Amino acid sequence: MDLLIFALAYPIAIALIFYFAFYRPIQRERNRWRKTISELRMGDRVVTQGGLIGTVKEVEAVEGGPAEVVLELGPGIEVRALATAIVERLGANSTHRTPSQEE
Repeated sequence: MDLLIFALAYPIAIALIFYFAFYRPIQRERNRWRKTISELRMGDRVVTQGGLIGTVKEVEAVEGGPAEVVLELGPGIEVRALATAIVERLGANSTHRTPSQEE
């Protein structure tokens, strides 16, 4: 009987450890990222997967596909990217000053 309980408890314990050590943190990070993407607004500063830092100028919901954003990387330099390429939101409606703008 003791052997049967041990044989059942061991796989259950391993499954619980796996869930709390691996699956749950990934699930929390994924939910945080989804919330960040859904809260994107014009003027937000973001970082893309490619390391580009830009300001959101426009958010477009494409029917049947992922949302697209227009990012301004610098004065007059705009790129279109998928919203899923955004990794992090640096700040809401913040303005980044370059050294040339501080003079």
